[in-house]
Amino acid sequence: MDISLEIKRLYDSRLLATQAEYEEFEDALENLADCTDRNIIRDLCMVFDDTTQDEEVMFGLVHLIEDFDMESYLTQMPTALPKMIENAKEWAMVLNKRILNSDLYRIEYTKTLKEMNHEIKSVVINLLGEIISDNPKRFERPANEVISNLKET
Repeated sequence: MDISLEIKRLYDSRLLATQAEYEEFEDALENLADCTDRNIIRDLCMVFDDTTQDEEVMFGLVHLIEDFDMESYLTQMPTALPKMIENAKEWAMVLNKRILNSDLYRIEYTKTLKEMNHEIKSVVINLLGEIISDNPKRFERPANEVISNLKET
C-alpha cells in the first residue's frame, strides 16, 4: 500500500460532498487503519476541513489519528495546528477538547507542548482560550491548567 497515495485520497475527498467522495474517503481510512508510521499524523491532520459536508464520517479520521500511541499522537498532532487553523480550526478545537477530557492525555500533552516552539505554544494557547469561551463550565479548569503550564516556559 502506498501511504502517501491513501492520504492524498483522503485529502481529495475530504469535503464529502458526493457519494463518490464519501466512498473514497471511507476506503482510504480503512486502508490506513493498520498503519503505524507516526510520521503520517501531521499529514492526516492536514486532511481536516471545516467545510466538510459530513462531520460524522470525518470523525473516522479523528479516531484513526487517536489510535496511534499516545506519545506519537501528542508529539505529532500539535505540529499540524498552525496550518490546521487556516481551514480546520473547528477540527483543531475538537482534537484539543478530546485531549482536555482525559487527565492522562492532558498531563502528557502539557509536557510535550513545553518542548515545542513558540508558534505551536501560541496556537494552542489561543485555541484553548476559544474552547474556554465556548464552554467555560466544562473546559475552563483543564484548559487553564495547560495554559498556565505553557506560560511558565
